[in-house]
Amino acid sequence: MLGRCRCKEARMPFQFDPKDPRITKTVRHIARDELRAALDRLSAAPGEGSLLHGLRKHIKKTRGLLRLVAPVFPGFHRENAVLRDAAAGISELRDAEVMRISLLRLGAAEDAAGLAARQMLASVAPEPPAAPPTAALAAFGERIAEVHDRAAHWEFEKKGWEALAPGLATTFHDARKRMARAARDGDDEHFHAWRSRVKHHWYQARLLLPIWPEMMSAHADIADRLGEALGQHHDLAVLARAMPDHLSPEAAVALSTRIEDEKKRLETLSFFLGERLFAEAPEALVARWGAWYALWRQEDHACDPALPEVEEAED
Repeated sequence: MLGRCRCKEARMPFQFDPKDPRITKTVRHIARDELRAALDRLSAAPGEGSLLHGLRKHIKKTRGLLRLVAPVFPGFHRENAVLRDAAAGISELRDAEVMRISLLRLGAAEDAAGLAARQMLASVAPEPPAAPPTAALAAFGERIAEVHDRAAHWEFEKKGWEALAPGLATTFHDARKRMARAARDGDDEHFHAWRSRVKHHWYQARLLLPIWPEMMSAHADIADRLGEALGQHHDLAVLARAMPDHLSPEAAVALSTRIEDEKKRLETLSFFLGERLFAEAPEALVARWGAWYALWRQEDHACDPALPEVEEAED
């Protein structure tokens, strides 16, 4: 209904604002807030076990935002490359921690696979590091600070929905294409590539939650579940590649079999969710969300419309 006031809802900090029809200020604000949060986390808790997870999450969200405006943002390739390289600089540190967590989970089973996981844990990842290497974090911080400062001056070639629709369609199209490739080839890297676009689409859906919270929340939830399943699949693939040679043949076979069984289960779940999430063509999704966006822009937002809080799942 036009003109209605949604006083019982609450807009989250990282979402589009109906009072910014050009979307320029909102995109700048969201990007700078995400990157500032990463810098604050870096300086406040350098030895915290969840540091790497948190830093990478802020970068993924910022890159998802950038992909939403990529077709109308001349500086996209530069900023995306800097953020990509920043994340890559700490990816090996993150992989080591993920492998340790995966082994702890698999090692809980009281069978041959569980025993092999415990042996591997003791061999390659007995303890999490007290703190990530200072040099890697310093380089990460420098790159993030550069993008944070430049974000205050970002300009886009279009405004409103015309600025968002092309990037939304491209991300959705890429996710569908990568899903098809994963289904066809079944390669671990193709599943990982699919996950990247799913995560970007999930964050874009969260940014657009205000246009119709009830419908968008359900969509974002499915995207989140899919991203988590694909994330677990990638963690198991990393673990499989790191299997040490000194495990006995029997132990290696038992652990490899368990890992493959888990990956197959996650693949089945991922395709179940993905086929539903990406059932329609990008043009159809963009048209539907665009219509909701237009209605949302016509509503009475004088009382500061708000949204239900969305709980974030672990990455």
